[in-house]
Amino acid sequence: MQRKSLAQGLMAKVRDVSGIQLCYESDYANADVSIRSCLATGVLLEVSEDSTHDINFCLSLCVWLREVTPRCRLMLMCPEGQDETVHRAIEAKRRGEIDDFVFYDVSLDYLAAILQTL
Repeated sequence: MQRKSLAQGLMAKVRDVSGIQLCYESDYANADVSIRSCLATGVLLEVSEDSTHDINFCLSLCVWLREVTPRCRLMLMCPEGQDETVHRAIEAKRRGEIDDFVFYDVSLDYLAAILQTL
């Protein structure tokens, strides 16, 4: 994730929750290494509002992560105001390229709960 404060808040929120441990990685190029080193069973990727890590980049990354970390569940965090991004996330979920997605404006409580079910 690029939103470090969100990641820190989420990690603090679930710190004492049994069965969930979060690791933070800001460099998407290290996603597979982080997944393996943390023994992650799920990943939350932020779809940025700029063109650097947009929906095209994140969906391509998810296709690659499915290949190299097939047991890891994939979830996108999308900007709710970008209709094309939302449509692409819905289609990716329908095709099984991702497991789920949420919007930026979800509460930390909801995000923590959805990550537990991921």
